[in-house]
Amino acid sequence: MKKFLSLTLLLSSLFLANVQGQIGFIYNGQTYNDGASFTVKLAPGSVACSDVQLKNTGNTALMNLVATVTPVEENGINVWALCVGGACLPRLNSDPFNLEAGAVDNTFALDLDVDASVAQPYGVYSVNVTNGTVTSTVTIRLEINTVGIDNVAEELRTVAYPNPAQGAFAIRYAVEQPATLAIVDMQGRTVRSMPVEGNGTVNVSDLPAGLYAYGIAGGKMQKLIVK
Repeated sequence: MKKFLSLTLLLSSLFLANVQGQIGFIYNGQTYNDGASFTVKLAPGSVACSDVQLKNTGNTALMNLVATVTPVEENGINVWALCVGGACLPRLNSDPFNLEAGAVDNTFALDLDVDASVAQPYGVYSVNVTNGTVTSTVTIRLEINTVGIDNVAEELRTVAYPNPAQGAFAIRYAVEQPATLAIVDMQGRTVRSMPVEGNGTVNVSDLPAGLYAYGIAGGKMQKLIVK
């Protein structure tokens, strides 16, 4: 009986080490595993961190994984949505997803609100990936370098209505001069770029329902929900 219990404990510890060793976060070609911390440098105007990839570095599939993002410190950067396992959700914990052996999840992304009035915005986040009772944790520091870039005037802040939008929405901002409106998806890709002047209407009937960010080029990006 003692030998059986010892074998069970040994197998359990090996399973724990194996699963934790299989979860890797890739950034700039380097893989970070459980307990690691690293800094991600984001370009000015970023509305998402999509430069990090999640990888199963082992030889067995990982099933029913759940990712959770916990803010540790936020100064001008706020993470409000998480993409992982092919789904983007307006919360900081994911639905269960699977990751095959050796597979890379290219959909992993953190969607950001950035305060343009902060000189050098940053945020520190604990990212946990759980497989049952086993959790792998890394700490990610997000930094945006705005040195040498003029802070955006408040009048460039845009207002979209209705929001959520269905088919189209109206856009309004304070300065009566030509500008460019951008709509960005959860992976940070620009899906709409168009000139506007003061007020206008934006057609989004061709966009899939989901979460986006919008704003005047050079201004603060804000959340947009398309139905």
